[in-house]
Amino acid sequence: MQGNETYDEKMYQLLNTEHYCQEPYRTDDLGEEMSLIEQLIWSWWKPRFLLDHRAKCAYELMDPNQMLITITDDDIDWDSLNGLPEKAIKRAQAHSGLFPTIVYGFSDGVAQVKWQINPDGRYYQDDDGFGMTDDDEIAQWGKIDRTGKVVVPFAYRHNDGYK
Repeated sequence: MQGNETYDEKMYQLLNTEHYCQEPYRTDDLGEEMSLIEQLIWSWWKPRFLLDHRAKCAYELMDPNQMLITITDDDIDWDSLNGLPEKAIKRAQAHSGLFPTIVYGFSDGVAQVKWQINPDGRYYQDDDGFGMTDDDEIAQWGKIDRTGKVVVPFAYRHNDGYK
């Protein structure tokens, strides 16, 4: 690697090695020369890295502790969370990606993201069907650019995303 390469360029080169082409990693094509590297963490696929093949740069979306690191408090529409259970609001405050977070395909340089801050009760169910709770799924929806920066703040949208 040359000395004048940026961190994002070095990360891109590293993430394109054989190590990241096999479990516990997988790569999903998001369109517009963008990819997502997911990592298997606690039996769930988590969105770890965003790759921009056009710019030859990579960006970490989630750290190994399942914290969404490209989201700041300013990237959350807190008013939309009014009236939701306190445990869900605390997960948003912690930027927790413990529950499913899905990055959808890119269109015109942005991708919609569903960030679940509370799973439905089936999440807690074991293989025999025990342990299910009466929880409702609570998801925030936002949009990111090609670098993972939030361009439309995350807001609770009754699980229907953006139309």
